[in-house]
Amino acid sequence: MATPTSNYGSEYFNINQCRSYGMRLAGSSALTCLSSTDTGGHGAGQPCSEVIIVNKTTGLLTIYTNNYGPFAADSPQGVGGSRGFVLAADDSFTFRGLTNVNEVSAAAVTAGVIYYRTQFFSYNPR
Repeated sequence: MATPTSNYGSEYFNINQCRSYGMRLAGSSALTCLSSTDTGGHGAGQPCSEVIIVNKTTGLLTIYTNNYGPFAADSPQGVGGSRGFVLAADDSFTFRGLTNVNEVSAAAVTAGVIYYRTQFFSYNPR
């Protein structure tokens, strides 16, 4: 059976476009934009409304979104004390309300890998 490409003639069609990525962060709290490549955050962003992030570094991971933390108009990038969401090693969290994965940046205390998954919704509407 062929994979459907539209809802026409199909009782079920999954419109949730999910993608999974891995990215190695340098550590030293260097801020890196998430992207749809694994080359250090310089690729195009994957459209999504949610991103699940899993911290597989051995230290703390701080996550920032546009207009918050070092992106805020009143906070120059890299200034300590900026508000961010902190994940301990092996923690995960789902960020919602996005339009693209490149709206999210991460800074790791120690070098290591993070994994993230982009999606449009957490459940399967029908």
